[in-house]
Amino acid sequence: MARCLTIAAFAPMFILGLGGAASARGKAAPAPPEKAPAPAATEETAVQPAETPAPPEAAVETEAPVAPTAAPAGPANPPQFGVGFRARMISLPSAFLKAFTKANQGLLSYGVGLDGFRRKRDNENPNRFSEISFAVTYQNMSPPDGNWLGNGHNAAIDTDWVQFKNFAFWTIDLSFIERQYFNDVFGIHYGAGVGLTIVQGDVLRTKSYGCNDQNLNTCRPIVCTGGVCTEAELAATQNGRPSSATDPHRFREGAVWPAAPALTLLTGLDFRIPQAQGLEFRLDAGFFDFLVIFVGGSVAYVF
Repeated sequence: MARCLTIAAFAPMFILGLGGAASARGKAAPAPPEKAPAPAATEETAVQPAETPAPPEAAVETEAPVAPTAAPAGPANPPQFGVGFRARMISLPSAFLKAFTKANQGLLSYGVGLDGFRRKRDNENPNRFSEISFAVTYQNMSPPDGNWLGNGHNAAIDTDWVQFKNFAFWTIDLSFIERQYFNDVFGIHYGAGVGLTIVQGDVLRTKSYGCNDQNLNTCRPIVCTGGVCTEAELAATQNGRPSSATDPHRFREGAVWPAAPALTLLTGLDFRIPQAQGLEFRLDAGFFDFLVIFVGGSVAYVF
């Protein structure tokens, strides 16, 4: 009941409010003028569907030409390779051997060899090279026949007439060498090498007779009747029996090593011919195992 009374009380006011709002709306917004009706579409005037414009030619993407791949560049400072042939005169002076012996025979002989090397130019000094060389060398190590006597031994009973039969060294060595050129023609080199020496040949000994510290260079085995020992006279005594000065019997020395380490120190001069690229000449000098001196030359070609 109360709800109905409330609605009835507010109904006149609600109606009056609606009427005023309608009156205000009519004054504020006048109706727009009517437009002329559009003419009816005919077949000729029918709106055609709009065509999609083609993209401009400049907008069409094209594949850019692919540049050919450049070949990879080689090293800026490539190594060089070469081969060489060497010939040397070798000497083991008697003066060097006197530190170990009272009597000896000095050596003056020869050696030849072949080597291959790899060379690299210094990055800071273009006239300087570091070289690794692998060589095979033959050295004739046979001194002349003669008396030998070690320090601290009795000349009368321990002096031997020694013969070196085809005695030689075959050496395989690896050398590390620095070369410094001062111009296109002249330079120097120095270095060292290590390797292995293979010994070939025999060392034969026969007791000498009547020797003392004063005649070590003149006494001979008793079988040498002519003052000079011949091969036939000494070979006839080689029967394997014990030997003495009065009854000599040639025997083979068994203390010779079949192989030994090798150490080389060298220095020398280098010569190039600008008109003959790759051709080199060298003069060498140095020591082999600190006792054997060598002097020689070599010719090499750098590829």
